[in-house]
Amino acid sequence: MKLDESYLARRRFLCGMLGGGVAALGAGLAAPAVQYTGNFHPEPPPDFLELAPADSTLAPGTAKIVRYGQIPVLLLRPPGDRGQLRVFVATCTHLNCTVCYQPAENRIYCACHEGYYDVDGRVLAGPPPRPLQEFFQKVVHGRLIIALEREKLDKAS
Repeated sequence: MKLDESYLARRRFLCGMLGGGVAALGAGLAAPAVQYTGNFHPEPPPDFLELAPADSTLAPGTAKIVRYGQIPVLLLRPPGDRGQLRVFVATCTHLNCTVCYQPAENRIYCACHEGYYDVDGRVLAGPPPRPLQEFFQKVVHGRLIIALEREKLDKAS
């Protein structure tokens, strides 16, 4: 009889250890997931963003990504005579993937689903349903100021 009792006690101990290990693993995986999902509080973008000349000065045919709060911004100076600075929200209008500038083809490209935009933000090909959103911009004392709304840009001086 002693052998049967020790077998049951050993089995209960091993099941408890296995259950405790599974519970610890589950808690270890769940804690970061819960913490990550708790960070989806929408943060409003700033009223405007003031860029230093070093951040906004681009050679013709080049682009740069900067941040406007949580929003990626594409600063683009197209090649040629009319190479005025263009400022777009750098997320594709299809599924919000970040876009980039392709200088060899002189177009804006979304790698997620092969979306293409011209340097004016208009859709050339692919699934994007509408053009890129463009920022309002002005230069004050040699510094570029951008805003998503004209009223907020007018407040900046």
